[in-house]
Amino acid sequence: MDTLLYFLKNTANFPESLLPEVVTYFTKEEVPKGSYLVKEGQYCRKMSYIHQGYFRFYSYNEDKQITHWIFGEGQLVTDIASFFLNEPAKWNIQALSGTTIYTITNRSYQLLKTKIPGWNEYEKVMIVKFMSGLENRVYSFLSMTTKQRYDYLFKSYKNIFNEVPLQYIASMLGMTPETLSRIRASKNS
Repeated sequence: MDTLLYFLKNTANFPESLLPEVVTYFTKEEVPKGSYLVKEGQYCRKMSYIHQGYFRFYSYNEDKQITHWIFGEGQLVTDIASFFLNEPAKWNIQALSGTTIYTITNRSYQLLKTKIPGWNEYEKVMIVKFMSGLENRVYSFLSMTTKQRYDYLFKSYKNIFNEVPLQYIASMLGMTPETLSRIRASKNS
């Protein structure tokens, strides 16, 4: 729970005096490897802070799994449109390892917004940070070579290379596993 407190306090300068009440809206969950938070077409009714472990966002394109992003420790994970707008999920969100999360349900989230002063400001900061990450992702695909995308990911999220199967990383970077292997080999020589 300490990491959740730290996240809330430091993500948007949330007042420390309100943190003990805020965390009562979250529940700790252990998610086994291979389990899903939500599958495409279902409704995502919770948002989770990842304390330990990794999740991947993926979808299907002609029966092929395409990994869009990997979320890890210290990040929030949900299908945003499903959680906030009550739309069917566009993504499959799957645990890549045994994972510990702190979860807030949509119902508790709505209650939290009415009970905690300043929560709307925190929510704005959270959404801006998410949008910034999305912009960076779009920019990398439109403006960077495969090698530059690899370098950026390695610099920004080095730990995933030790924890996540390389075929998922390759898919997320928009390259084949063979191309990823060549780039990694050129870095090691």
